[in-house]
Amino acid sequence: MKINQKYIQYILLLLIVVIGFCAYQFGYVKFIEKANQVKTENKAIEARINELNDKEQYRSEWTDAITKSDDEIKQILAKYGPGNTPEKSIIFARDLETNSPMQISNISFNPDVPIFVSEDTDENGNPKVEIDSTYISIDYATTYDGLKNCMDFINNYKERINVNGFTTSVNQETGQLAGNMIISMYSVKDADHIYKDPVVPNISIGTENIFGSGYEIPPVSPDLSEGEGEEPEAQTGETEGEGGTE
Repeated sequence: MKINQKYIQYILLLLIVVIGFCAYQFGYVKFIEKANQVKTENKAIEARINELNDKEQYRSEWTDAITKSDDEIKQILAKYGPGNTPEKSIIFARDLETNSPMQISNISFNPDVPIFVSEDTDENGNPKVEIDSTYISIDYATTYDGLKNCMDFINNYKERINVNGFTTSVNQETGQLAGNMIISMYSVKDADHIYKDPVVPNISIGTENIFGSGYEIPPVSPDLSEGEGEEPEAQTGETEGEGGTE
C-alpha cells in the first residue's frame, strides 16, 4: 500500500507540531519559570545587600555604642558583691565597728532573696545574671559622731548596701546613742562574680583568746563606760563571741 505524499506531509507537520509543543511546554516554560524564580531571589538578595550597605554606614557608631553600654553595665555590676554569707556580714560588722567607731552587741542574718533574674540562660539552663538581696539587723551603741561616721562608711562601702531604717535613743547623762539598724546587702550571680570565702587574718587559736579572734574594737568613749557601768564590756564580748564562733 502506497502512502500518498500528501499524507506524509501531514504526518511530518503533525510531528513538528508535537515536537514544538513538547519543547515549549517542557523546555521553554520550565526555563521561564526557573528564570523568574532566580530573578525573584536576586531581587531579595539585592534588597538585603542594600539594607546591609545602609547599616554598614552606622556600623562603627553602633559598635561604639554597644561597647559603651557593656562597659556601663560592667561598672554597675562591679558595685555588687559576688554573694552574701553570715561570715561576710560579720566581717562587715567588724569593719563598721572599727571605722565608726561603735559597739555592735547583736547581729541577725537573713537568706538571699532574688530581686532580678535575667531571661537569658547559659548552657546549663541557669540565668546569666541574677541579683539577690538580703539584710542584717544590728544592735549598736555609739556617739553622735560615730553614727555619722557609720553612715559615711555605709555610703562609701565598696559593695552595694544601704540602710533601710534604724532606731536610736539618747542617754541623757552620757549623750551616747543606742538602737537598732537594718542594712540591706545586694549581690550578683554571673560569670564575672565568683564568690570566695573571706580570708580573716590574725585568728588566734587556743583558750587565751576565745572571743577576740585577733580583733580589737576601740571603745566608743570613756563616758559610755562610766555612765553604763559594765554594759559596754558585755556588749563587746557578745559581739566578739559571735565573730570567734564563726
